[in-house]
Formats: sequence, C-alpha cells, structure tokens
Amino acid sequence: MAEVVLIVFPVFILVVISLLLSKKWDMSEKVDKGIMVCYWKLSYRRKFIRTLWMIPIAIVIIFYFHTTFQSILQTCLVATLLAIMLLIQAIYNYRKWKNETCK
Repeated sequence: MAEVVLIVFPVFILVVISLLLSKKWDMSEKVDKGIMVCYWKLSYRRKFIRTLWMIPIAIVIIFYFHTTFQSILQTCLVATLLAIMLLIQAIYNYRKWKNETCK
C-alpha cells in the first residue's frame, strides 16, 4: 500500500501543478521553432513530436518499475497506463495540429 501512495501522491501533485501552469500560459503565443522548455508554449506540431519522444522514456520507466518492484501485474498496469496516456495525447495533438494547418 505504501508503494502505491509513493507513486500516486507525486503524480497527483504534478497534475495539479500542470493544470495551474497550463491556465497561466494557455493563451500565449505558441512557439514552433527553437528550444522551448515550457510545454504549454509549444505549437501542436511540437507537442506531437515531444509526445513521440516520450515513448523511449516510457519504456525506460517501465523497465525501471519492473526491476524495482519485481511485480508483473504492477508492471503491466503501469505499461498499460503509460501506453494509453501517450496514445491519447499523440492522437489529440496530431488532430489539433492538422486542424491548425487546415485553417
């Protein structure tokens, strides 16, 4: 149970912080070239590319999670969650990017 709390609590804090920061930079001008650390200032094309770059990082996280907890069930759950989140984020950013280029 303590392992789950150690994972869920930081994720919850990160989600709350990201929601607050996204409201702050939501209406600012989007950047499509150059280096930008802030995710919310990126164009949808750059967000899509960054999402694709997260796939190898997610694989490393899954491997680390499995070696740390030695549980196939927990590893499968984390892998499924990461895959679903990355897939939804990639589809959303791709569609927004294509809608943005059509206008």
